[in-house]
Amino acid sequence: MRFVALLLLLSATPNVFAATSHEKPNVIIFFMDDMGYGDCRAYNPESKVTLPNIESLCANGIRFTDAHSPSAVCAPSRYSVMTGNYPWRGRLENGTWMFHQRSQILDGQTTLGQLMKHAGYHTAFLGKVHLGGTVYSKTTRKPVTWKFDFHDIDFSRKWKDGPSDLGFDFTYSLPQGIQGSPYIAFRNGMLDGAPEDLIEWEPGIYGSSEIPTKGFGFKHWNSSEAGPQLISEATAFIDRHVKDHVDTPFFMHYCTESCHVPHTPPKTLAGKDIKGAAGDAHLDMIYEADIQLGILVDHLKTHGLLKNTLILFASDNGGLARGKPGNHRLDHNSNAPLRGSKATVWEGGHRVPLIARWGDGTQPGSTIAQAVTSSALVGLQDIFATLAELTGQTLDPKHDGLDSQSFLPALLQQDSSRLRHELLIQANDGDGWGQKLAKAFRENQWKLITTKERKPLHLFNLHEDLAEKHDLIESGDQKHRVAMMLSGLASILDSERSTPIFQTVHKPIPDHNTTEHRKASLDRKISSEELFQPARTFTMKPTNIPEGVRVEKTRSGAWRIQGKAPFTISFTPKNSTPWNASSYRLLGLPVCNKNPGVTTVSARLNNSKPLGWGRHCVGSVVALDEEHATVGFVFPITAPQYDGPDIFKDQLGKPNGHRHHWRQFFPADIVSIVLD
Repeated sequence: MRFVALLLLLSATPNVFAATSHEKPNVIIFFMDDMGYGDCRAYNPESKVTLPNIESLCANGIRFTDAHSPSAVCAPSRYSVMTGNYPWRGRLENGTWMFHQRSQILDGQTTLGQLMKHAGYHTAFLGKVHLGGTVYSKTTRKPVTWKFDFHDIDFSRKWKDGPSDLGFDFTYSLPQGIQGSPYIAFRNGMLDGAPEDLIEWEPGIYGSSEIPTKGFGFKHWNSSEAGPQLISEATAFIDRHVKDHVDTPFFMHYCTESCHVPHTPPKTLAGKDIKGAAGDAHLDMIYEADIQLGILVDHLKTHGLLKNTLILFASDNGGLARGKPGNHRLDHNSNAPLRGSKATVWEGGHRVPLIARWGDGTQPGSTIAQAVTSSALVGLQDIFATLAELTGQTLDPKHDGLDSQSFLPALLQQDSSRLRHELLIQANDGDGWGQKLAKAFRENQWKLITTKERKPLHLFNLHEDLAEKHDLIESGDQKHRVAMMLSGLASILDSERSTPIFQTVHKPIPDHNTTEHRKASLDRKISSEELFQPARTFTMKPTNIPEGVRVEKTRSGAWRIQGKAPFTISFTPKNSTPWNASSYRLLGLPVCNKNPGVTTVSARLNNSKPLGWGRHCVGSVVALDEEHATVGFVFPITAPQYDGPDIFKDQLGKPNGHRHHWRQFFPADIVSIVLD
């Protein structure tokens, strides 16, 4: 006898694309800087700025009301969106802010650019970066140190570890946006200009431009022209794509300069007055970004690309404060109806607009339903797994999107069982000596706020108290909840991966005319293209639990089983209705052995009227300690051709090798799974 501890979850891979029969869509991430939940009337009817293109995006797509930036400030969030990881999995917990700091992205961590490039996309990055990088000294030929003379930077060499090294075919990068030095741009990793045109800038206002902090940059730098230049580069990329890559989808990560300080809106854009149009310079900048979005949408229409382009609109953190509560400039609260603002642990610091559109504006031509609101809990790092699922890719469990969970089911209004229920957010409140990292942990509607050291500070029920006015941390009947949530927080912070690794891939309906499929059909085999398709989870409940065996469900949805082996335990459908796996080719039972040593798991799926030697499907796995493994159940969709005696047409095939024939198994009638 030995003690066994297992984690398991039943999932399936189907033979149809559950999302859509479309070809791979083009994808644009339109990533705002410092736009708050209350800046747009689609989220806050009291907003004082009109944003017609953002509001049109909502009217023609889905609006998420419980989406969050992984951090309440910029740089950590940008790392998380780029990698699908929580900020603290990068080089620095608080992010990498300077263009010559070592990259925030560690070796082996996959980026969005690499993910989409691997899926066959033509990729582009435009705008603010804030992920670090490396530039070299002319004198030493080594990376420059923290303090450097810009005259000594060798701009004949590429900006190492910038976006052009992160899987993007085309890049136009503003390393610090417009908020700080260097006031330059890199095109495909190279300085977009002559080194002779670099000067040292002093803080100040220079016509329509503003230099907020001392540093070097181009002598012709104008912060008010950054946005118009970005959108010009974006439309030019689309033009080149249509000309040279017409048979390839494109992916664009577009990071606006708006609406971070300095607030220097252009006078006009696309023939529309911008400066002075919305009431003050801050709101003018938000309006400018809205016009940029409209230019992109119109350009997609012009090229006939809008119908099959997925646009994801979001912001890197909460909005600016605009004054004290109750006394906001122009009576515009960028974070209404939430408490707090950028950098804070309150909802206003990290609850952000997230809008998705995929379609041409008509109901028949839209993959995403129009004018839909979703309350699904989403972290912006979830974009990574969502695009992986959308493009049919399997994530490396040790390197890819370690904290990313696909929200594609929410986009397409499908099975909600795979959406997340837990989320970790970090805040960076300034305290005069830097930034202190408070944490917020979500579990469904509950929000627990802790110190960096995990000391509980506040507890809120956001379904009843979105404004976070009623702190329940001292409530006696919530002590158990606080303890459980602290345990959940710890499990994420101490994890190597916080999201499921077996629920990943959506793939299009396979082309049955391909050489691979025809050959597989002739060989009476299942092609690999058909085998690995979208994951779905089947919910179950334990039955016939042996004495001395403990079974409990974890927060991730997996079942933890502990007891002395050998023993047998059964699981049945949660709602007592047989599982229907008739659309699937493979059922998998992921297993993680949490005990030292080796554990063998034998399993069988039973039909409602099993025979001793038929009408069930078997599988087994040997699980090493702390290793993930999967019990696989493979069965045919249709009865295979069989030339042997009739008696074996309904036979399982003895495990000892006596007979190995496909038996008649009914995947639409699975009533239990038994584990030995």
